[in-house]
Amino acid sequence: MIRRVSIVLPIVLISLSAHAASQLRNPNLPNDKTHDEWVDEAKQKLYSSIAPDDEKGFLRLGPPKPGEWLQFYKETPQTFERYKLAVKVRPSPERKTLVLQPLGEMDASKQKVMEKMREYAEIFFQIPARLEKPLPLEAPNAILFKPVPINNRHGSYDKQYDGDKIMELVLEKHIPKDAIAYLGITMEDLFSDDLNFVFGIATLKKRVGVYSLCRYYPEFWGQSPAPANSEVLGLRRACKVLNHETGHMFGLTHCVFYHCSMNGSNTLTETDAAPIHFCPLCQRKLAWNMGFDTLKQYEQLEAFYRRNDLIEEADWMVERIKNWKQVVEQEKLKKIGEE
Repeated sequence: MIRRVSIVLPIVLISLSAHAASQLRNPNLPNDKTHDEWVDEAKQKLYSSIAPDDEKGFLRLGPPKPGEWLQFYKETPQTFERYKLAVKVRPSPERKTLVLQPLGEMDASKQKVMEKMREYAEIFFQIPARLEKPLPLEAPNAILFKPVPINNRHGSYDKQYDGDKIMELVLEKHIPKDAIAYLGITMEDLFSDDLNFVFGIATLKKRVGVYSLCRYYPEFWGQSPAPANSEVLGLRRACKVLNHETGHMFGLTHCVFYHCSMNGSNTLTETDAAPIHFCPLCQRKLAWNMGFDTLKQYEQLEAFYRRNDLIEEADWMVERIKNWKQVVEQEKLKKIGEE
């Protein structure tokens, strides 16, 4: 079990967490360096290795602001070399499908979101994705939830479900044989250990994760059903938690180099401020693991964003495609020069 810290902040929300979050925290550092000095050295080494065209459109991560994830969690930088040594989950002929598992009740609008998440997962990770029939949030001889005190309730939500128990007692018991990752998705609120809520949690080795979408929509807060623009915001948030937590399942730890979808997040505000895309390093890790063509993935993502009114993301991807083509061309010229 990985140690977590519960941080109570006024008004703001608490923690996008994953079992992967602390896997490489608190390393045995050289005696003559602080953690911050060691991280800064790793950052400078990485930045010097990234081609200028590859870095265009990305912001380097600076010191955390008060209340942000990195103020409280001392993350260890995961280099590409460290990732290749540590990753446990990779596609195989027997296991190459992302399986999305609805958990509990969902209305028609959220079922549509689930189908869009399936489509997004298939594009982002470039492997087949399947949507299963819903499973009830229950397990034999176990209680998966705790009641929420009246003064702490939001809208009609009077209980929270234990994400760790859901993974152990529901998802691990039903994981399909062809699933490289089995992703439980629910409209119920989640908690984990001493964290008072989580958007999602996932494991690095067991190929399961569970995500909650309820806090992404105004119904959770006792407000009126979401208008069209809130539905777009809800989809954007759902796609972020999907690629972030599934990224953990494929061995990526939190990114400390760039503003990136793999950044840790302590609040919904921090989550909204993070981009939906992976930075150059996290993208390289994922492409190496999954063995996909990055240009093909980018072009399909641009089309998905455009179809679903994620215009800012679509426009960003157009520029990213231009820059990526330059990166590919420069790498070809470099190889020719080395021959």
